[in-house]
Amino acid sequence: MKFKKLIEPFKLEEFLLKYNNNESFIIKGHKDKFSNLITLEEIEHTLNNGCNINSPMFIIKDGRRQYYIQENLPWSQVALQKSVIKKLLEEKHSFMMMNQTQINKKVSELIDTIESTFTNSHADLHLYISPKTASTGYNAHRDRPQHKIYMQIIGMTHWKIYKIVKEMPEETLALKEKDEKMYLEEEKNFTLEPGDLLYMPAGTFHKVRNEEGPRVSFSIPFVIAEEKREYMDRTYIPFQEIFDTSRE
Repeated sequence: MKFKKLIEPFKLEEFLLKYNNNESFIIKGHKDKFSNLITLEEIEHTLNNGCNINSPMFIIKDGRRQYYIQENLPWSQVALQKSVIKKLLEEKHSFMMMNQTQINKKVSELIDTIESTFTNSHADLHLYISPKTASTGYNAHRDRPQHKIYMQIIGMTHWKIYKIVKEMPEETLALKEKDEKMYLEEEKNFTLEPGDLLYMPAGTFHKVRNEEGPRVSFSIPFVIAEEKREYMDRTYIPFQEIFDTSRE
């Protein structure tokens, strides 16, 4: 999927105008718009490959991320504590997997086209997954320095976007629920459905919940480098075509 297709019915000029104005905005889409980008089988395969990990998946618990890993095993420096994770998922905890821009060919092509649209940009794909209704979520938080493109793949998510009403330390990235009203005021309250896309500028405070059922979401953070840097090589390797079966 190319970036221009991703943001339809917006034109690129419309998107860039809002982007340059530092606006958060939603692009409504058909419910099947993103349905072919990933499958539950691909997520299950990635989740179960628990020792081939560059960045471990983590559970969202008590409003923040928590890792469950084994370290310094005989054949692997890091592996997932999969029995613990299985139980936590069954108990309605959400999880997130970073560094997923090569989970399949379609996703790689999508990330490449985002990077080609924004000069000197470098993007990642974070998979946010809530396997049960009303699973856990982050406290109100902001992401810096990355911009965010958020795509609703499966299920619905309820969002709150806030504006800051009281000065806080620059290093503050998240607030406990008891502190929200002191520092934040709700600015937008909406639900994203399958096929919807949300853009958020860097530093936007937000909170997300899934009260209507399980969900799968793409969060695509991208940063603008001050100088040119090497891009990730996401070339697809067609192993089945390369594998020599001529002797069969």
